[in-house]
Amino acid sequence: MAIIITLLIFEVRVPMLTTHSTPGVLHALLGIGPKIVSFTISFFTVAIFWVNHHHMFAIVAYTNWKLLWYNNVLLFWLAIVPFTTAFIGDYPRLPAVVSLYALVLCLAALSFSVMFHYVFFRSDLCLESVTMAERRREWKRGCWAFSLYAVAALSALIYVYAALVILIVIPFLFVIPKVVQKGRT
Repeated sequence: MAIIITLLIFEVRVPMLTTHSTPGVLHALLGIGPKIVSFTISFFTVAIFWVNHHHMFAIVAYTNWKLLWYNNVLLFWLAIVPFTTAFIGDYPRLPAVVSLYALVLCLAALSFSVMFHYVFFRSDLCLESVTMAERRREWKRGCWAFSLYAVAALSALIYVYAALVILIVIPFLFVIPKVVQKGRT
């Protein structure tokens, strides 16, 4: 995930200055404003995935090949984020572009939820100290993430600005990981 975050900045290119003055610099920076905004939102979104991923694995007693493949699916979708970030940075008001960006994040969140479901309910990988009620609560929280990204993807096709607001708000809902850390200090 660190590599994915690093790749995000590669699309924010140094602007061409028409004049070598402070107003010229500010004008050039305004020109790449959408790239900077899309980079910032994507950076924090991927970072939040990373933090929550780390906290989820803190309650995994051990791994198996299925969990590793679920994790690879998550990484696949996150690896597409630099592309969609560059796309939305170039075309921030095009409904199809904003919808694609939201859809990729929806699929990343869905794969995270599927991985959560596997760890919490379908395998014996979760620490025994995590109660079933805590597991259900965490899984439902993950379902909210992909549901909200799905709403953003559909909203973009109807009213692109509503989707952009949703995409900005979603990371704030998940910035603090809620994964149970029972028995951990």
